Amino acid sequence: MPRPFLADDDERKQPATPVMSRSRNQLATAYAPGSFFTFEGGLGACIALPDQADVVDEASIDEPTKEQILLRLREVWQSWFSRAHAISTGERPILPRQCVDEMLLKDDNLDLLGASKLAFVNPSKMGYAPAPLTFVCNTCKLFRAYDSVAKLAEDFDHLSCKYCPHPKTKSKCQWRQLDVIFVHWSGEWQPAMPGMWEWSDKENKVWLAGEACSHCGKKNFLLNAESPRIGEWSFQCVECGHQERASWLQNDPFTTEVFRDTAGKRVGERRMEPISYRASSAFYAQSEQFVVFSQKDQGLLALLAESREAELANFIASRYGFGGSLPTETEMKDILLRSGHASEWESYETHAKMRSLLEGMGDHATAQKMAYEQQKLIKRWQEGDPPLIPIKSELPQVLHEMMACRFEFSSRYDPFVLSVEHEALKSSKLSWTAAHGERAPFVRFHHLDNDLAPKDEHEKLAQEQETHRLMGMLGMSELGLIREFDLCKFTHGYTRVNATPLMEKRGQNVPVRLKLFESLRNGKRPIYVVTQSNEAIYVQLKPTLVYEWLQKVGVTDIPAWSPSDKIALGGALIQTAEPFGRYFSALHPGEASTYRYIYTLLHSYAHLFIKTVAELSGLDVGSLGEYLFPADLAFVVYRNGTTMDLGNLSSLWRNENNRFLSLLLEPASHRCNSGSLCDFHGGACPDCIMLPETTCIAQNQLLSRAVLRGGLAPREDLTHKAQRIPGFFEVANGCSAN
Repeated sequence: MPRPFLADDDERKQPATPVMSRSRNQLATAYAPGSFFTFEGGLGACIALPDQADVVDEASIDEPTKEQILLRLREVWQSWFSRAHAISTGERPILPRQCVDEMLLKDDNLDLLGASKLAFVNPSKMGYAPAPLTFVCNTCKLFRAYDSVAKLAEDFDHLSCKYCPHPKTKSKCQWRQLDVIFVHWSGEWQPAMPGMWEWSDKENKVWLAGEACSHCGKKNFLLNAESPRIGEWSFQCVECGHQERASWLQNDPFTTEVFRDTAGKRVGERRMEPISYRASSAFYAQSEQFVVFSQKDQGLLALLAESREAELANFIASRYGFGGSLPTETEMKDILLRSGHASEWESYETHAKMRSLLEGMGDHATAQKMAYEQQKLIKRWQEGDPPLIPIKSELPQVLHEMMACRFEFSSRYDPFVLSVEHEALKSSKLSWTAAHGERAPFVRFHHLDNDLAPKDEHEKLAQEQETHRLMGMLGMSELGLIREFDLCKFTHGYTRVNATPLMEKRGQNVPVRLKLFESLRNGKRPIYVVTQSNEAIYVQLKPTLVYEWLQKVGVTDIPAWSPSDKIALGGALIQTAEPFGRYFSALHPGEASTYRYIYTLLHSYAHLFIKTVAELSGLDVGSLGEYLFPADLAFVVYRNGTTMDLGNLSSLWRNENNRFLSLLLEPASHRCNSGSLCDFHGGACPDCIMLPETTCIAQNQLLSRAVLRGGLAPREDLTHKAQRIPGFFEVANGCSAN
């Protein structure tokens, strides 16, 4: 079976694996192990391989960040496996190894890898090898395949225009690397070949049938590639002209081995697809990202750990204004003893005994002092970081129920995780102030620091006033520059044919297998980690305007809320949160719901923001990213790159400032190049508001220009199907929605 060479092949026969250098973001995604690519000029297809250096270039991350990565990995792997394996039935069983890499399984049960079996790698370089090792002559159509680079090198003189191995034509050969491969949703790929993989009951293994012509027994073939459709190409015997099959077909050897004696009945599920190695479906890198917690925010990070539901509930209660009460004395004693703080409880009991004794002696004044000392102890327990005795939250029952089934949300869309991350961002960046005249970590555009402000004080004041006016028209309560938005991205594996755990093929769902990257020389599986600290723009919308807009849209589950309420709007919104599914598998058209509309508003707003930033800053759309905080009505648009941050976003504000904000309001910014076609079918397409997969955090789902400018309701809303909804900008500016 032709395959690229690997670093641990026989060194006497195989050349050393070369390495390439690209940006870290590119190596962690587009050039991650398993991807196909060509170098500049488009000549020579290659496959990326893990760098097999003796010393691993470890990512420079601290232990809390590693823990965050591991938390995300467990959730991703569990979610993928559950989703892919859920389609298994008695009549059509799906084995666990069809769903995830065998390294994540033990006795057919999910067995997640720990830190000891993983390497957190800085993607500074990547190995590669020529692949596929298949060639075809442009003149005589002769086909050649090799199973190693060494054998290709030995035969290289024969792949020249001076030598033609065709037994009949003897033409001047012009060889080219065949740029077509066969891929399967099992994550496997195969080069083109005349033979087909089948199951042998006699040998009890997979074997390659049809390597030789069934008529004359020869093994030389021509490739008929005249059809414009790759799937209709075919192999023909050079000697006798026999064509074994009307079109070339291939079965996935991995899936064939899984099915074994039932392989003949499940041909459709093991049939591979011929595609160009350049096609996006040949490789999908599986990546995740999260906000990095600073050292002083590690207490917040701890809230996301397993078995910390009570502390997380207390945080949500405090963050959004829900009530709370102290635990009883019995409960406080139990908490302190279980957490290893017996000495604290002993101090409390000592004060209680002294108080009781003094009251018995009639010394009420001193007894009162003892009671005061007890209260001081309790207050100290409450105000610790983390608190020894947390306040008992009085969350609504619906939030307790949602916390109990947080597994239905993925971390990327979990409203509780995003609330904690927003608080960490607020604590580490948004709430920080700088001394007068110094560069601030977060600069509000309507209160500029000296670095961003015009030199003339009158010009500065006029600009800030105009910014504040435009912010009102845009419905913003906060707008500013985060000078260092700390983000961690990591790539942990890949898939082929499809990017999600399930796909429909030939009328039925099939599992897409998540594959881990091949092992490094030390035997560990690499996780490619990229941390960045680039400029970002933070936007938060006005709660009163958002609530007014929801009312005018007419969502069916709008919570009762007033600006005078003790509970913040975020506390009301989070109660309406619904899981979309990690891969939006649970997102189906339904009644107009509050949380979907909130997410659609923020998501569409962020995409409009990105398009406008790209238009004026010189940054490409693909070099930007987004992060959404639904319950806090906020989003961040950041520069997504690991090369030197040249300050494009701060330069954007210095050069364009209010022109940039005005452009967000321009009708032309809300139109689509596809015209009415897009307007009548969801209000989102690649010609207007959709973005590349590398930029969009939500697979271009829950998007519609209608939520911004008004128009036909999004496709997910059946309540207002074919009806016009008001846009957020219309509400912010008091415009009629008719």
